[in-house]
Amino acid sequence: MKKLAFAAVLCLCTAIFGGCGSSAESADSSSSAVSEVKKGEFDYDLSTMSSTMVFSTVSNMMISPESYIGKSIKVTGNFNAFHDETTDKTYFAVLIADATACCQQGLEFDLGSSFSYPDDYPPQNALITVTGTFDTYNEGEARYCILKNATLKRE
Repeated sequence: MKKLAFAAVLCLCTAIFGGCGSSAESADSSSSAVSEVKKGEFDYDLSTMSSTMVFSTVSNMMISPESYIGKSIKVTGNFNAFHDETTDKTYFAVLIADATACCQQGLEFDLGSSFSYPDDYPPQNALITVTGTFDTYNEGEARYCILKNATLKRE
């Protein structure tokens, strides 16, 4: 009985670890997917990535924003506007869902002062593509990520 249990554990470990490929191969494929994508004029063109990669990359932007500051970003998602009564400011974001569409990450963007909400913006949840330069700013005690000098295209 012990030999059978040991054989089952050994088979399970082989199946789990055998399908992973070499560590160098895995590291290369993973880093090329998350590393800077030079498609045209953008450092990171998230609009060409799978939903899993986009969600992961945006999550990484929130966790380690220093690595992305000054990089040009292109991302497709759903438009969202939020008005904060305490600051009397409206914030705009492109929402990116994960592969199962159960979780969302928002990436704030700023089109500049020449645009007026709601006239120059799409309706809530409209599919949009936003391009801009990644940056951060502090508001109160919190640090936020934003795409500055952004442009918006409705899909």
